[in-house]
Amino acid sequence: MFKDRIHAGKLLAEKLVNVVNGKNSIVLAIPRGGVIIGSEVSKRIDSELDIIVSKKITPPNSSEFAIGSIVHDGTIYLEPNWKIYSNDEQIAKEIEIKTQEVQRRLLQYRAKSNYNFDVEKTVIIVDDGIATGCTVQVILKWLSKYNVRDIILAVPVMPAVTYEIFKKLIKRVVVLEIPTSFSSVGQFYDTFDQVSDEKVIQVLHARRF
Repeated sequence: MFKDRIHAGKLLAEKLVNVVNGKNSIVLAIPRGGVIIGSEVSKRIDSELDIIVSKKITPPNSSEFAIGSIVHDGTIYLEPNWKIYSNDEQIAKEIEIKTQEVQRRLLQYRAKSNYNFDVEKTVIIVDDGIATGCTVQVILKWLSKYNVRDIILAVPVMPAVTYEIFKKLIKRVVVLEIPTSFSSVGQFYDTFDQVSDEKVIQVLHARRF
């Protein structure tokens, strides 16, 4: 159990120190809660902090059921259950709405949408926790466009079933808690308040990317 995101971030950072081992790296945090974690990690390993915004694509009347995910440039990841809804005309509208949302948030937080990854850098994807991993899957697909060769996925908590999936996709997955019984990320934090847009911007400006 973690006290809050700062506590979890500090613990995760300590575990990452030996994993990164002084390598040239960049922390790529997923807003909003992941930015708090990412800030603690980037400070401890003396790394640049940046963000990437991804959103779940969900079917009508089921806002928690992910059938895919998308990032600002239109890169899309589709879950196997996508086929059930692929002919639903409302899905096209959902994709349009989510694309606009990730673009808006990225510009709000980051003020620009272009990225320039050094292929020699280690990219550390950070969030405050992962449930199914759908929003991370699209980030991995997006990073492949930049020929990023060294990726670490680092989160405080992730269910065992999701951990097994990502172990096959990424060479290094760093997790503090891997429960077999999991209902939500928030259950592993004493305090799991919503992080405001203003807080995200404040943290990013303090750790200028």
